[in-house]
Amino acid sequence: MIATLNLWLDVITGVLFILVTVGFIIPHFIGSVLTGRVRRHFKENYWDPLAHRMHDPNNYHYRQPLGNDFPIPTRVWHWVNIVTFVVLAISGTYIRYPWFYGGREVMRYIHYTMMWIITANLLWRLVYLALVDWRNYFIFDLDDLRMAPSIIKYYTFIGPPYEHRKKFNPLQRPTYPLLWLLIGLQAISGFIIFRPTIAPAFVANLAGGPAALAAWMRFFHSANMRLMILIAVFHSYLGIMEDYPVLKLFWFFQEPDLSKYEHEEHHGAKEEPHQGKSSSSGTEQLAHD
Repeated sequence: MIATLNLWLDVITGVLFILVTVGFIIPHFIGSVLTGRVRRHFKENYWDPLAHRMHDPNNYHYRQPLGNDFPIPTRVWHWVNIVTFVVLAISGTYIRYPWFYGGREVMRYIHYTMMWIITANLLWRLVYLALVDWRNYFIFDLDDLRMAPSIIKYYTFIGPPYEHRKKFNPLQRPTYPLLWLLIGLQAISGFIIFRPTIAPAFVANLAGGPAALAAWMRFFHSANMRLMILIAVFHSYLGIMEDYPVLKLFWFFQEPDLSKYEHEEHHGAKEEPHQGKSSSSGTEQLAHD
């Protein structure tokens, strides 16, 4: 049964990746070209999220330099996370589909080493979250509800840029807790695969014994990793297309040039005139974690 499910998992994953590429990434890129977003962003270097930061620093709590909005602990967590995630994905894929001879034991060692690191990194992130910035991820209000339609219209190319009133927009904000949950589930399933006997006896008995439990966990582990890779594809694509200057700031400490926005009127009052010139980021903090 597990073998059949693994086969179906491969098929479904392939279909999903095709749907994401053909159904979202390619149409969004074409729409961005046709509406002038690509030109405004990458040729004219005009980004609405930066304009919003300039025009309402008191209301929206943005300030210069922008690096102050990206604490070093958050950046370190993200760097460690992405490095371990990539190594885990590559080594895990090799363990499942070895494409060269004699590397399985080495890959297992690398995989389990990265497993310990990413788990410790997640625990540290959750502690930091609880102590410092949980409100940015878990607090929703009526203003979020009012903002949602304008965000959807922007992403479907039928509405103007929307105001960035909080650190994360209300459609983006739940993504991060979801990722933390998926990483946590991946860690739990990984540790059970590593040592099936650590699971409570009644759990192993429900699965048919420790060996059967480990087999089911391998299936779940593989499916969960593919889901996280899909989310990472969305995350990376939108981060580059919609907020590349902030992405560069987050990863490489390159402060964007905000001088071009200093003498504009309040950005919210000039959305229509900027419609042919500017665009916004629906993923204003996608580089954030």
